[in-house]
Amino acid sequence: MKILILILFTLIMSIGQLLFKKASLEINWNEGVLGFLNPWLIVAVILYGFATLIWVWILRTVPLNFAYPFTAIAFVIVPVAASILFKENLGWQNVVGTILVMAGIAVISLKEI
Repeated sequence: MKILILILFTLIMSIGQLLFKKASLEINWNEGVLGFLNPWLIVAVILYGFATLIWVWILRTVPLNFAYPFTAIAFVIVPVAASILFKENLGWQNVVGTILVMAGIAVISLKEI
């Protein structure tokens, strides 16, 4: 159950990152502060706030040295989703890095089994 909540947290953070990217592409920087009244940015900030509450709850029930590595799943989700949604290029380095990140998380999660 703990692992599922950690993955949910990471998914929310990843979605937030993708929404920040979307917002950055649509913000009118010439409008000053009003340019930041972008719906994508507002939703991203709200998601991050919600994710922070989840993270605090996670830390009440899961040791930090176990929970924190799961945030690295975002290093897998965000580049893959960015390549699909924003047509960003994924190189071989991303593929190798993704494999290493997932291997590390698998090793750490063995502690919980």
